[in-house]
Amino acid sequence: MQPEDPNQQLAQHNALINARFSMIPLQMRLFVSMLARQDFGQTEFRSHLIPIKELILDSHGGSSYERVDAMCQNIMEFKIYIEKLEPQTRRRTKKPAFTYINLISTASWEPELGGVVASFNVDALPYLLQLQEAGNFTLADLQEVQKLKSPSALRIYWLLKEYAEFGRRTMSVQELRFVLDVQDHEYPQFRSFKAKILEPARDQLAVTDIPFSYEVQRQGKVVQRVSFQFARKPPAKKAPVLPVDSWATALLELGLKSDSIKQVEAQLKAKEYDEGYLRFVIERVGSQHRLGKIKKPAGAIYKALVEKYLLPDYLESQRATALPKKALAAKKVAVTAEVAYLVDEVRAMYDNPGPFAKKDRLPTFEEHLQAIYLSQGFGMEERGGQKWLVKK
Repeated sequence: MQPEDPNQQLAQHNALINARFSMIPLQMRLFVSMLARQDFGQTEFRSHLIPIKELILDSHGGSSYERVDAMCQNIMEFKIYIEKLEPQTRRRTKKPAFTYINLISTASWEPELGGVVASFNVDALPYLLQLQEAGNFTLADLQEVQKLKSPSALRIYWLLKEYAEFGRRTMSVQELRFVLDVQDHEYPQFRSFKAKILEPARDQLAVTDIPFSYEVQRQGKVVQRVSFQFARKPPAKKAPVLPVDSWATALLELGLKSDSIKQVEAQLKAKEYDEGYLRFVIERVGSQHRLGKIKKPAGAIYKALVEKYLLPDYLESQRATALPKKALAAKKVAVTAEVAYLVDEVRAMYDNPGPFAKKDRLPTFEEHLQAIYLSQGFGMEERGGQKWLVKK
């Protein structure tokens, strides 16, 4: 598959990653190609032309076109079983409820255009658009996803990518079958499930950025859980401190649209402010967002840059921190991006893990905090009257 920018990232809400559905390879390639064409900041879905070469990889011809046409007719009836989100915040609810939604609203084979014109269903909007503002999502590199051949390997890739920060994910066999939509009559014995699902996925993910190994946990002779192990990676969805030579990339990752970034670039060229002000705005807005004072950081960052209302504060901070050259050089230390989670939200996810996950969680919330957060360098802090888990 060759969309416009092969180096771009794909994003999904974690509820979509853990939804129940299965695809055939042709549907999978259409889904990935559509996902690659979504703008993180857009507010509604648009129709996209997916060239036939991204869907049919082996050969072109009459039978291939007939397969694509048949897929278009069927995929509009394709449903996923997914967790409902709070309407305003798009966060998971304290008492999870699930529903069926159609993933695709339109899909038509257009021979004269040489591809499929398709659009996501509006019901899928909370799970695919404006994710930077909503949080609780996972990013993946398109070039890594393109290496995967089977739908089950793609699903397992995203399931592990969600936990990349921890380097381990344990799922019950029942939960894994549920998420992958493996029916009761399919691979009823674990050895067949292993041979048809787990082993091919391990082979395919071996050449991606998240190769894994796995262990099985038994109760007697029966396999109850699968524990996936992989190299820990920092959370890609956390905004990095803005490097001097990649400010545009950082703004894009924070959710600003390309047109907005061009406007910022014009202001920089006009010397209305310098790149230090960019860093100042991102750090200031990021801090307010972590404290819950700002719900939409992308919009707040854009407004502060375009309207320059934080510029006096920035200039004052520059004057106040003016030091002799030796002291200034000593202060030029790289700032590490902070990772922070509201304890109430962590507790809500522990208390309401969704289908089947209760069997895998630790007996108490305190043990959960110790194993998943405190042992990994997080500390407890109180901010604005609320408790936070913070890793600096």
